[in-house]
Amino acid sequence: MSKLIPTILTNPNYATNTLDTEKAGWYQIQPSSSNVALRVNYSNMGLSGEVRLNNTVSPPVFQGNNGSAWVTFNATQGVQGTAGQDFTNAVNFNNLGANVVVGSTVALGSIFESTLVDISQSLSNVNIRSLQGSSYVVNSNLSVTSTELTQNSNVITINSKPLPYNWDFTGSKNTLLNLKNITTGWGETSKWIVKSGGSSVSRGQAVRLTRETSTSNIVIQPITYTSATTFSPFTTPLNILGIATEDASPGETCSVCTKGITTVKCTNDIIISNFTRSDSVSDVGIIGLVGKDGFIFNNTKSVPTVNYIKAGYFLESGNVASNGSYCLFYVEPLVQIV
Repeated sequence: MSKLIPTILTNPNYATNTLDTEKAGWYQIQPSSSNVALRVNYSNMGLSGEVRLNNTVSPPVFQGNNGSAWVTFNATQGVQGTAGQDFTNAVNFNNLGANVVVGSTVALGSIFESTLVDISQSLSNVNIRSLQGSSYVVNSNLSVTSTELTQNSNVITINSKPLPYNWDFTGSKNTLLNLKNITTGWGETSKWIVKSGGSSVSRGQAVRLTRETSTSNIVIQPITYTSATTFSPFTTPLNILGIATEDASPGETCSVCTKGITTVKCTNDIIISNFTRSDSVSDVGIIGLVGKDGFIFNNTKSVPTVNYIKAGYFLESGNVASNGSYCLFYVEPLVQIV
């Protein structure tokens, strides 16, 4: 009975004749070297646990014998299992519209309303906030686009639109009631600081420019006077900037309508010897003058014989100029020298 005898062969690359006979067995670089390699070749002995390189097929494959048959080592596709969850059917991306209410609080400027995908749900919604343009309303009824969106296949562009230069009063909502509900003047307006240490400014009151002594800043203060016969724009710091559109204390900012439409507060504080005041304005377009306290009155004396301050003209008629009442007014300031 023959015996199986293991062999230790020298690596052909290091042998004297460098001839490789491709024999199977253990190889080492040189005797007693720990660098040992196992080479297998074609075999058909059928030993249980035997490994071979079957080079009778193309390409050659490694095989092992399980005691009854040769089994190829090369990987093959296994049995197909059940399909997993399809991402395209598990996540729904929603572009949210302007009227969609979402349940979470989203940080300002964030595009994604949803930050996580809930894989425990059969369908997880990922909410993405949409971009949209905006508009503002002028003259109480004219809707003007402030920003608009344009796009191509790669880019969404946000375009800002300018405020219209010309005011439009042709709409059906430009009624007396709507015009009187404005909080600032329509037309030319500017913001100023009320003079510190002076008097407060009231909405509907005429104001003039002056200088703040401590800061040398140009500021505003209410127009007040005690005599219409002594002031002159050539000897007295007399001017009218416009009508205040809000209440403001000394040192605070105040918006002033310098030309355009706003509301004025009427007064009965006048110099009776120079003017004749009436609560009733006969028609739209009647001139309104500045009283001693800076508020506006309707003068019915045909030709004033003293210098006066014209604030503009009334845009209401009838019994609208009583003391303390607010009246719609067109601001067109002027100091009239007679």
